[in-house]
Amino acid sequence: MSQPTSPTRLNRSDTAGMYLTIVLGAIATAVTIWVAVTRLVEVLPGRDVPVLVPFIGETAQLPIGPNGAAVEVSVDQAVVTVPQPAAATQFAIVAEPIVTGLAIIAGIALLGLLCWNLARGRAFTRQNSRIIWWGTAVITAGWLLGTLLTTMSVNGALSAVSDYGYEGVTFATNFAPMFAILALAVVSSAFQIGERLQRDTEGLV
Repeated sequence: MSQPTSPTRLNRSDTAGMYLTIVLGAIATAVTIWVAVTRLVEVLPGRDVPVLVPFIGETAQLPIGPNGAAVEVSVDQAVVTVPQPAAATQFAIVAEPIVTGLAIIAGIALLGLLCWNLARGRAFTRQNSRIIWWGTAVITAGWLLGTLLTTMSVNGALSAVSDYGYEGVTFATNFAPMFAILALAVVSSAFQIGERLQRDTEGLV
């Protein structure tokens, strides 16, 4: 007699998809490390440090017209080279890729662990719910701390190149992670509900 199939066991294609996600996560981890190391090599000397700075309502002249004529364009962001950043600015510039990289790697590792559990037929478990909540916490902490460091870097760069004469961006952030945080919170709640329903169902058997 054939053994009954576990209700949470994935079919072969879905299982392969979980393992493929783990492999892609490993590749993404390697890319993240490479990007972080490249940035650190670029900024650690503390001389002529490039900083990406966002702008609001600024314009510039670019030679993109006929025969290289200057045309006024709106500037949303630009790379500003800081000859010698102040100590606090240099700290933020160096710490930002480290914090961001660690947050991304930790998030990928937790995703890989979740995929591993799902591939092995463990779906609505307390461990998976905790993994998702930990992922939410990691992304939230990385986003908030990364935003703080980015803001310090941007304002420090502008202050250095303008000799504290330019008052522009005072807060710089990327709101995309916020949507990921909300999505993870919803998924975590769904897993908790599934775990509770599964536990109650098993209690009735």
